[in-house]
Amino acid sequence: MPSRAFWLISLSGLVPLLTCLVLAYGVPEYAESAKTVFLVYSALTLTFLGGARWGAELVRAPSGPNLTRLVISAVPSVLGMFALLPQTPPRTAVGLLLLSSAGQLWWDVQAARTGLLPAWNGRVRTVLTALGTLCTLAIWPRL
Repeated sequence: MPSRAFWLISLSGLVPLLTCLVLAYGVPEYAESAKTVFLVYSALTLTFLGGARWGAELVRAPSGPNLTRLVISAVPSVLGMFALLPQTPPRTAVGLLLLSSAGQLWWDVQAARTGLLPAWNGRVRTVLTALGTLCTLAIWPRL
């Protein structure tokens, strides 16, 4: 089970989302920037999770990583990129990010259940994804 420090560090990743929510709702002159930063930070977070899975696979099998797992670990970055294209409407971007987040959560929980990731990882990822999803649903009306 992860330490309190691990939980604190992990939960601190929600601070940029919460800050963007406060600005989007409470500071009109920063509302547009806050929405943009919210989307960019969400995409970066998914890229981080994909990179973590890539790294976990390389540690698991340094001489012969599973290519399917490596390819799937890159999908969040690609979806995040499409979400951030200027032509992508904000609500479509959020949909892509939520879809990617749900897929990443499912994959991480399955990996924790089968021993590819530590057992506690599924719980941590579920809590963080649930909180991040709540933040995303909260910004939806402002998009």
